[in-house]
Amino acid sequence: MEILSGVASKLGELLADATINQARYLFCFNSIIKELGDKETNLKEAQDGINEKVEQDRQKHRAVVVEKDVEKWLADVVKEMANVQNLKAKIDENKSCLNGWCPNWGCRYWLGRKALKKTSKLADLLDRGKFSTVAHPTPLSSNKELPAPRHFMSFETTELACNQIIEALKKESTKMVGLHGLGGVGKTTLAKFAGNQLRQQKIFDDVGIATISRDPNIINVQSELVKSLGWALTEKDEKDRADRLRLMFSESKSRKILIILDDVWNELDLETVGIPVGDRDNCCKILLTTRLQPVCDRMGCDTQIQLGVLKREEGLALLRKHAGIDADSTLIGVSEQIANECKGLPLAIKAVGSALRGKGFGQWKVALHKLKNAKLNTIEGIGKDDQDVYHCLKFSYDNLNGEDSRSCFLLCSLFPEDYEIDSNDLVGYAVALDWYQVESIEEARILVSGTIKELKASSLLLDTGNDRSVKMHDIVRDVSLWIGSVGKKYFTSKVGIGLAERVVEESLEQCKGISLVGNKKEELPTSLVCPNLQILQLQNTVYNYKLKVVTTDGLAERAMEQYEGISFLGYVKEELPSGYDYQFHVPEHFFEGMPALKVVTVIGGVISLKSLQFLTNLQVLQLIQCKVSDASFLGKLKRLQILCVKESPIEIPEELGDQLSRLKLLIFINSGCISPITIKKFPQLEEFYGRIKDWEAEGMSSEENDDGKTLHTDKKIARLPKDFTFPKLQRHHVSNGNKLEFLMQEEDEIFGQRRGLKINNCEATSLGIFSALYQELEILNLRTIIGCHNIVPSIDPRGLNELTCLSVNECKELECIMDASKSPHGKSGNPVMLSRLAELSMWQLPELKWIWKAPAQYVISLQALTELTVCGCNNLTYIFTLSQARSLKQLKSLYVSGCWRMECIVEAKFDHNEGEISVGDGNSMLALPLLTKLTLHNLPKLKSFCSENYCSIWTALEESHLRHCPNLTISSTELEANLQYLEENLKILNVDNCSHLSDTIPALLKHDLKNLEDLKISQLGVHVVFQLEAIIAEGQENKLFPCLKSLQLKNLPELQVLYHEGPTHIFSLQNLTRLLVIRCSKLKRLLSSTLARNLLQLEELSVRKCLELEQIIDEDEDEDHLQPVCFPKLRRITFYNCPKLKHLFHISVAPSLQNLTQLWVESNYEL
Repeated sequence: MEILSGVASKLGELLADATINQARYLFCFNSIIKELGDKETNLKEAQDGINEKVEQDRQKHRAVVVEKDVEKWLADVVKEMANVQNLKAKIDENKSCLNGWCPNWGCRYWLGRKALKKTSKLADLLDRGKFSTVAHPTPLSSNKELPAPRHFMSFETTELACNQIIEALKKESTKMVGLHGLGGVGKTTLAKFAGNQLRQQKIFDDVGIATISRDPNIINVQSELVKSLGWALTEKDEKDRADRLRLMFSESKSRKILIILDDVWNELDLETVGIPVGDRDNCCKILLTTRLQPVCDRMGCDTQIQLGVLKREEGLALLRKHAGIDADSTLIGVSEQIANECKGLPLAIKAVGSALRGKGFGQWKVALHKLKNAKLNTIEGIGKDDQDVYHCLKFSYDNLNGEDSRSCFLLCSLFPEDYEIDSNDLVGYAVALDWYQVESIEEARILVSGTIKELKASSLLLDTGNDRSVKMHDIVRDVSLWIGSVGKKYFTSKVGIGLAERVVEESLEQCKGISLVGNKKEELPTSLVCPNLQILQLQNTVYNYKLKVVTTDGLAERAMEQYEGISFLGYVKEELPSGYDYQFHVPEHFFEGMPALKVVTVIGGVISLKSLQFLTNLQVLQLIQCKVSDASFLGKLKRLQILCVKESPIEIPEELGDQLSRLKLLIFINSGCISPITIKKFPQLEEFYGRIKDWEAEGMSSEENDDGKTLHTDKKIARLPKDFTFPKLQRHHVSNGNKLEFLMQEEDEIFGQRRGLKINNCEATSLGIFSALYQELEILNLRTIIGCHNIVPSIDPRGLNELTCLSVNECKELECIMDASKSPHGKSGNPVMLSRLAELSMWQLPELKWIWKAPAQYVISLQALTELTVCGCNNLTYIFTLSQARSLKQLKSLYVSGCWRMECIVEAKFDHNEGEISVGDGNSMLALPLLTKLTLHNLPKLKSFCSENYCSIWTALEESHLRHCPNLTISSTELEANLQYLEENLKILNVDNCSHLSDTIPALLKHDLKNLEDLKISQLGVHVVFQLEAIIAEGQENKLFPCLKSLQLKNLPELQVLYHEGPTHIFSLQNLTRLLVIRCSKLKRLLSSTLARNLLQLEELSVRKCLELEQIIDEDEDEDHLQPVCFPKLRRITFYNCPKLKHLFHISVAPSLQNLTQLWVESNYEL
C-alpha cells in the first residue's frame, strides 16, 4: 500500500503541473520509445544513403569534397545517434523497480520526456537530410612520385642537363622548357627524375605527366594528365574536358604545378588539351621532351636544353651495371669495345648489357663481332641517328631465351604506340599459338608473367606502375615492327596508308601479323583469301574511344596466302557527326578464305556469327562493343578455348555448353546473362566472369525451402540452385544482374595474384556451390550474406585453414566468426580453424558477440594474425580472451572503431593462469611484441585495453591513434611499463576526446620521445604540452623531440602555455614543419623568440579561434639578439578569429618570408 500511495502521490504532483504531453511521458512511454526507435532506424537508413552517395561520388570522380552542410549533417547524426544509444542504455537500466513488479514512474517520466525530445531532434535531422548534391569533384594534389626506371644512374652528362632544367624552371620568367635529344638517349627518364627532384625540393607542389606521341589523342592526353595529378574528369567531350581542366588549374592557383609533356613530335595546341597558356597568374609551367629541336622553337620554349649521349666512361659504367660485371672482371677489355658500339645511348646500352648478363668471354666476343658487322648494313628507311640503337636492340632480341619470348615481343608491337598492354591480352595469344604447351589458362598466365619479366629485364618492355600491364618504348616498338617486317612475320601501316598500297610496296608473303592504322576511304572486302592467317583484329576502338572506320577496298584483288596475322586500327574523336555509323560491317563470307585463323578480335563492328562457321581452328574469339547476330553459330567453333564478349548484347543458347567442350575461359560482361544450366555444361571451364540469370526460377523458390518453411523475400538477394557447383573454376566474377556478385581470383588490388573469392548479397544456403573451392582459398570477402550465423564451421566445416585474408561486411545475422563449440573436431581436442589467417576485417556486424567463440577448455591460437580491423560491431564487448591474445605474436596493426558496447580489447576474466608475470602493484603483463599501429576510435564505453589489472606491453608501437574514447584509461603502471619502448619507437601520437587521458598524455610527454614525428592533441584538459623541467630534472642532455615535424593542438580549453621554458640547447624543435593551434581559448602567447629562432624548417603556421591569444612570438626577451627571427621556408600562414591578437611578427621577420605563397588573416579585431 505504501508503494501504491507513493505512486499516487507522484502522479498527483506530476499531473497537477503537467500538460497533456507531460502525462504522455508516463502513460505512452512504450509508444514513445518505439517512436524513438523508428526514427533512429529511419535516420540510420538516411545516414547510410548519404554515405553511399558520397562513396558513389568518390568512385565516380576519384576525388570529391563533401558539401559543408552535408558534412555538418553527418557529424550531427553521429552525435545524436551516440546520444540515443546512451539514452537507450539508461532506459534499459532504469525502466523498472522492484525487479519489474512495479514501473519506476519517476524514471519513466524523465526518460519519456528525454526520449520525446530526442525523437523531435531525429525528426529534424531527417528533414534536414534531403540534399540535391552531397559532394563535388575537386582537384587533388598528387603525392606520388613519377614512376622513374628502377635502375636510374645519374652521370655528369645527365646531372648537368638535370641541373639546367631545375635552374630554368626556378626562374619566375620561365614558363616552358624544352628537352631535346636523340631517341633512346634518356629524355623521358631524365624528365621524370627532374620532376621528382623539383617536387622534393618544394619548388613545385604537384607534377603531372602525359605522353603525346606522333599522333596525339587529346582525350587520352587529358586522361593521363589528370590521373597523374590525382584529379578526375567526368566529361566525355574533348572540349568540355578541356574547359574542366582549365577550371581545375584555376582552382589550383595556390599550388605550383609542373606539367611534363613527353615525346612531342609536332606543335601541340595546349588550349585544346586544357592547359592554360599566356596567363601570367597561372601556376603552371611546362617541361616538354622531343627528339626534334625545331619542335622546341615552334612551341615557344623559353629555355632549350639538349641531352647528349653518355661519355665513354659513363656508357661503360652503365653497361657493366646491367651486365653484372665489376672492375676486376676479365671482361673489361671487351666490355669497353661493346660500350663503344652502343654510341653512348642508354637504351641501347641497357638492352645489350642485359642480354649479356651471365655470359662468358666467348659470348661477349661473338656479341662484339655481331654488333660491328651489323653496322656495315644500313637499315633502309631509318635515319642515320637511329641506326645504332636499332642494331643494339636487334641484338638484345636475338639473345632472348626461347621463341615464346621473341613471339611475345613482336606481338606487343601490334598494339598502338604508348599503349598499356594488359598481360591478359597476351595470355590469349599464348593459348592460341601454343607457346608453352600447357593444359590450363592459369598455367599459361603464370608463364606469360615469366616471359614479361624476361622482356622487362632485357629492357625491351617497360613498367607502367601497374602490375597487370606493360608498355613499349616508342623506339623499341619501332625496332620490333622493323624486325617483324624484315622477317615477314608482322605487317604494320602508318596513318593514311591503306593495306592494298602496302601489299604493292612490300613483299609480305611470310608475315605473321599485320597492324593497320586506318584509312576511312576503304571498306572491308566481301572475302579475304589468307589461308595461313592466324591472328586477325578488326578494331575501331582504342582506349575506349570511337575510332575511324578502317576499310580495305581493293584487298580482295590481292592474294595474301602467307599472312598469319592482321590487325586493323584507327582513331577518331569521341563525338562523331550526327547520323554517322562508326561501326564497320563484317561481310558474311569475309572469313571464308582464312581457315587457319586462331585468334579473332572484333571491336566496334557489326557481325553475324554465321560468318565464323568456317573457322574450325579458332581458339580465341573477342567481341567488344559489337552488334552481334546469329549466336547459335558459336557452336560450330569446336576448338574454342577463350570466348570474350563485352558490351555486345547477345543471347547465349543453352546447348552451347555441350558444343564448346574445350572452352576454358568465358568472359561475358555487360552483354546479357547466361543460364546456370549452360554454365554447368562447359566441362573444361576454368574461369568465368559474367552474370547468371533466373537462379530463383531454376532452383529453390525465394518463398519456401525444402521443409516447406516460408523464407523472407528480398529482391536484392539471390538463391542458387541446390545442386549448382563450380567444380573446376579457378577464377570467376559472377553476378545475377541485381546485387549478388561473387568474384574468384581476379587480378585486382584486392586479390593480387592470390586465390580469392568475393561474394556479395547472397543467401547463406547458396554458399554450398563453392564447397569445392573453400579448401584452397587464400582470400574470402563476404558482404551481405543473409542467414549466416558463423563463418566456420557453417560455410566450411573443414576450417578454411588455407585462408590468409578474411573480410566480412554487413552480415546482419552473424554472431561470431569462428564457433569452436560447433566444430566437428571439438570432442577430439583443440579445433584447427583459420590457422593461417593473417588479415581479418569486420564492418557493420550488428549482432556479432564474439569473434572467436570456444569452450573454456579449448585454446584458440591466432599465431598468424597480423592485421585486425573491427568497425561498427555494436554488440561486441571485447575482442580477445587472454589466452587468444597471448598467441598474437605476429599482430602488427589493430583498428577498432564505432563499437558502442566495447569495454576492453582483451577480456582476462575468462582464463587466468597461474604464475603470471607481474609488473608493479601486482599487475600481470600481456605483451604484443610486433604491434606497430594501434587505432581505437569512437568507443564510448571502452575503459582499458586489458581488463582485470593486466598491463598491455607494446614493445614495437610506432603509431597510436586514440580518438573519442572518453572512458579509456591507461594506468601509471601500464605507462611506466611501456615508457622505454615508446621513447625509442613511437612516431605518431594522435589523442582526441579521451578525457581520462588528460593526465596520462602530459605524463608521457615528460619523457623524450626520440623518434616522434607527428603529435596531435585535441579535446583534453591539459595545461601545458611539454613539461621541460621534468625532463631536465632527469639529466637529459640530448635535444628533445628531435624528429618532431608536425604539431597540432586543437580544442584545448585549459592550455595556457605550449611549454615551460627550458635550456634552448635541448629544446629547439628544429625539424618542425607544421604547427596548427585551434580553439585554445586560454593561450596568451605561442612561441618564445628563442624557440622561434630555431624553427628554420617551418612551412605552415595556422592559428585559429584562440580568443585570449595576444602574441605569436614573445618579443620581450632578448630584443637585441644577434640572430633575428626568420622563417625561410614558411609557405602558408593562417590567423583567424584571434580577437586579442595585436600583431603577427616583428617587421624584421618580413625579409625572410621569401617562400610565402598563402597568407590568410581574418577576424582578428585588434590586429
